[in-house]
Amino acid sequence: MKWLTFVWPRSLRARLLWLVLGSVLLAQALTLYAIALHQHSQAQTAAVNLLVTSIRTLQAAIETVEPGGRAQWVEQVSQGQWRLLTQDLPGQARFQSDRGLESRTADDPGLRRSLRMLAREVNRSLSRDARVAVTAGEQPYLYVSIPRAQQDAKAVGEMSAPRASRADRARSGRSRASVDWLQIPLDRVDPPLTQATLIGWLASLGALLLVAAWFSWHITRPMTALLRATEGLAAGHPEPVKPSGPVETRRLGEGFNAMLASLAQAENTQRTLLAGLPHDLKGPLSRMSLRIEMTDDPELKAGLKRDLDDMQRMVEQFLAYIRGQDTGSLALAPLRLDTWLDDQVQDRQRLRQQVNVSGSLEPVNVMADTDALDRVLANLIDNAFEHGRPPVEISLHKQGQWVTLSVQDHGEGIEPADRQRALEPFARLDQARTRTGNAGLGLNVVQSIVIAHGGRVVLETGNKGGLRVDVTLPVAR
Repeated sequence: MKWLTFVWPRSLRARLLWLVLGSVLLAQALTLYAIALHQHSQAQTAAVNLLVTSIRTLQAAIETVEPGGRAQWVEQVSQGQWRLLTQDLPGQARFQSDRGLESRTADDPGLRRSLRMLAREVNRSLSRDARVAVTAGEQPYLYVSIPRAQQDAKAVGEMSAPRASRADRARSGRSRASVDWLQIPLDRVDPPLTQATLIGWLASLGALLLVAAWFSWHITRPMTALLRATEGLAAGHPEPVKPSGPVETRRLGEGFNAMLASLAQAENTQRTLLAGLPHDLKGPLSRMSLRIEMTDDPELKAGLKRDLDDMQRMVEQFLAYIRGQDTGSLALAPLRLDTWLDDQVQDRQRLRQQVNVSGSLEPVNVMADTDALDRVLANLIDNAFEHGRPPVEISLHKQGQWVTLSVQDHGEGIEPADRQRALEPFARLDQARTRTGNAGLGLNVVQSIVIAHGGRVVLETGNKGGLRVDVTLPVAR
């Protein structure tokens, strides 16, 4: 399921990145929640208490100030932060509901929840005669009523009476004529989430994401290099890795290099034994051949000669196997594959062998070692004659950047379950072998050479039965 892959990716690097990012987001969410609880329970309570104390102190002190100088006095004692308004409140001001006024803070969705809570706490802490209102916006304000002096309230009421309608006087006479309004900015008491704060939070999150990406890359880089090395080992191109990263991945790289060294040593030992054995056997085989020729018994002579031929054939297979394993000495050069194949088929036909080309040979170039490719085709044709039945059909097909050379016989073929084992060295399949003197190295030699050329070998069932061996090589660019 695609959604499950997105939630829990498959690669180790993506999982580490997802784990680190999720942990950071969860930690930040819990931190913000804890800060919000602290701000609500302690910080906001302390701010409200300090604000209420300041308001009460100002309410008590302003009684001693002359009515005409109250506004200037408020600005002076608050260092220009607070103001005393003698006019009406702004239209967007919202009163507390429990004061019985006509506007309610809960009815305005534009007010932040924290502002409503602040106004409610201030309203609850002040005396019953005080009225509290609050405005929202980029610059929120808290308004607290301050009783006017009696003569000042009367003068203001017389000045505003001719201009006010009866309904206005009935609705807001008390709020206009009898009180002033103390305007307190709330940007310091309850600052909103500003754009700069949001950008800073996103920037820190992006920086943490980059750190998480670097961390996951640093952890998985040795694993990725080791994966490429194992794929190269499976393809026949062993390469050591450079141990790096944490202790565990470093030890894993060192263990892989030690395994490569052990494999190389075992391969060299095997190659030395296989290389020495055929050469050591050639001398005794030559002497046996001479003695067989000196034998007078025709029947004994024929039997010994057949056994000797089988032994010599096995020696030649050992030598071919050794040459096929030595892929490091291949001399790759541009080769016109269709022309080369036509020459090989004609050579076989001159020997009266039933080898034919199926279809037309499309011009195609490959990078190959001609001698090694000669051994590949010779092994496939000899294997077809020995284990199958003639005629042997050869075809050449190009598809994209690959070309496939197919060799098909008309024998009984190999069962699908045994085909992979047939490519292994010293594999001897009784169902595919009709004669003795076979060491089971032919197809393995073919596969080793083809892999060294960057290709692959696949065993299939032919169109007319029998075994078809497909050798796929990359086209030269």
